[in-house]
Formats: sequence, structure tokens, C-alpha cells
Amino acid sequence: MPNILEIDKDIYNALVESFGEDTLKEKIDNILLSAIESRLDNYNREILKFEERYGISFKEFERIWDEGKIENKYSYEVEGDFVDWEMLEMEKKELLSALSRLKGLNK
Repeated sequence: MPNILEIDKDIYNALVESFGEDTLKEKIDNILLSAIESRLDNYNREILKFEERYGISFKEFERIWDEGKIENKYSYEVEGDFVDWEMLEMEKKELLSALSRLKGLNK
């Protein structure tokens, strides 16, 4: 059963008059995909800041973190970076998975 997205009736009618119902559905799908891609771009930019700061990928940072080789590992800044970076990587992975599924549905 499809999910329903509510749009103000007047806005919906104006959009249908402008584009037609089938084209409107396609445009909404494209807008939603673009929003996901935009969020993914934001995550990539934030991840890049950490990669530039530490000179390594998160995977490598996590490995040396687990080995206890990170200097000041439990300082507020470093530990906070680890948590934030890990969250960004997890969110990125989830968005990539969702984007892949959605693009597969639109073929």
C-alpha cells in the first residue's frame, strides 16, 4: 500500500494545472531524490573536514583508536570528533543504501 504525502489542495491543483498529474509525481520523486543527494553531499563535506584534520579515513582512525594509538584519545575534542565522525559515516551509509533502493525503484 503506498504512503500518502499531503499537499495543500490549492498548491496541488496549481501544480497539476501547470505540469499534469503524471509529470507532477515524477517531479516530486526527483525533488525527494535530490534532497537525499544534497544531504549526502553535506555529509561528505563534513566527513572531509575530519579526514583533512586527521589525515586519514574514518576506518583508519577507528582502527588506531581501538589500538589506543590516538593521542589525547579521551580529550573532549578528540572523543567528540570520533563520535561525530562515526555518526556521519553511519548516516552516509544509510543514505547511500536508501538512495540505491530508490533509484532502483525509479528505473
